Amino acid sequence: MAKQDFSLLIGKAKETQIKAPVQKIVPIKEKKKEEALFSLYIPVDVMKKLKIMSAEKKISLKDLINTAIQEKYFE
Repeated sequence: MAKQDFSLLIGKAKETQIKAPVQKIVPIKEKKKEEALFSLYIPVDVMKKLKIMSAEKKISLKDLINTAIQEKYFE
């Protein structure tokens, strides 16, 4: 009895066709300016506050930080 149940399950598994997910290809947007990658460590609580601020202002974290640097040191 158990042997027949497994045979049925194996047969059903073989009949089932698995669809492989298709990746969507999205072209990379051209950069407006020449940019350089810069990595640094930020305290966790500061990072959380920055993320919240960027979400509230509906801008990216990158734009928020770049704007702050520009306003503080170059204007």
